[in-house]
Amino acid sequence: MLMNNSLRTEIGKLLRKVRENCGLSQTEVAKRIGLSAKTGHAYISRLESGKVKNPLLLITLLYLRACGASWVEFFKELDAIDFKLRHEKVMVQLSTPPTKRKIERDAMRYEVGIEMPSKEKEIDFTRLKRQIKDKVTVLLVKNQIGDDQINSYENFALEYFDFLAKLNKAGMKMVTEKYQRAGLKFHLLFKIKKIINSVLRGEIKRLEAKKPLPTEKQERMAIGFTKYRITIEKLEAEAHKILCDLGVPPPWFSSYKAFVRQLFKVLKKYYGRDQELLNKNLLEIIERWKKEGLKEEILLKLKDKIVSVFGIMKLRGEI
Repeated sequence: MLMNNSLRTEIGKLLRKVRENCGLSQTEVAKRIGLSAKTGHAYISRLESGKVKNPLLLITLLYLRACGASWVEFFKELDAIDFKLRHEKVMVQLSTPPTKRKIERDAMRYEVGIEMPSKEKEIDFTRLKRQIKDKVTVLLVKNQIGDDQINSYENFALEYFDFLAKLNKAGMKMVTEKYQRAGLKFHLLFKIKKIINSVLRGEIKRLEAKKPLPTEKQERMAIGFTKYRITIEKLEAEAHKILCDLGVPPPWFSSYKAFVRQLFKVLKKYYGRDQELLNKNLLEIIERWKKEGLKEEILLKLKDKIVSVFGIMKLRGEI
C-alpha cells in the first residue's frame, strides 16, 4: 500500500505501541511472524521506524496477530490519524477564510466522501457476515440439516467470525466448544470455520488489490472543494449585506443565497470565455427565480454585485 512518510511513521509508532503493550521484543515478533533470525529483527526495527516504504497489508496483519492485537481496532486508530494528517495538509494550503470553522467542517465531510486510502482498509462487516451466512446456509442444505438446527449453525458462524476479527483465539475455542456441547456436528463446524477463513482471506486480497485514488488527486480534490466553499462564503456574505440593506425579511435569505450559488456556477463556466452564453444563462436564472416569488429588482442588484466580486476574485487568482 502506497503511503507518504508521515503516515509510515505513524504506522510504525502504532505497531511499536502494540508490541510494547503485549511485552514482546522485536526479535520475538519477527519469530512469530516467520521471518528469518538473521533479518527478522532488522526488518521489524525498520517497520516500526517507518522506513519500510510500502509495507504489505499482510505483514501488518501478521504483526498484529503475533502480538495478539485486534486489527480492527488498529485500523480504526490508524484511520483517524491518517484523516487528521490529510486534513491538516489541506487546510495549511488555504488562506484563512472568513468563516473558517464552518469551512473546515465542510472540508472534513468532503474528505470523508472521497474515501481516503486508509478508509478502504475498513472492512464492511455487515457484507461479510451476510456472505458467510449465505455460504453456510448452502452447506447446511447440502448436508440435509433440518430447519430447527440451521439457526444454531448460523449463530455459531457469526459468533466465531466476531472472535476471529478480533484475533481472540480463546473466544474462537470457547464458541466452538459451546456449540459442540449443544449437539452440533464437529465436521460441519470445521467446514464452517474453513468458509469463514476463506471469506476473510478473500477480503484481505481484495483490499490489497484495490487501487485508491492517487494521494495527490485526493488532495487536489479536497483543496479545490475547500476553495470553492471559501468563494461561496464570500459571495454569500456580499449578498447578505445587500439583503440587509434592502430590508428583505430573513426567511427569504436562503432562497436569494441559493440564487447566488447558481450565479456562481454559471460565472465559473462562462466568465471570460463566452459572454453571450453567460448573459443568456444569467437572464434564465433570474427568470426562474422570479417565478419562485423573488423580486426582480433584488435579483438584478445581487447579480450585478456577484458578477463584480467574481471578476475581482478572478483577477486576483482566487478562483
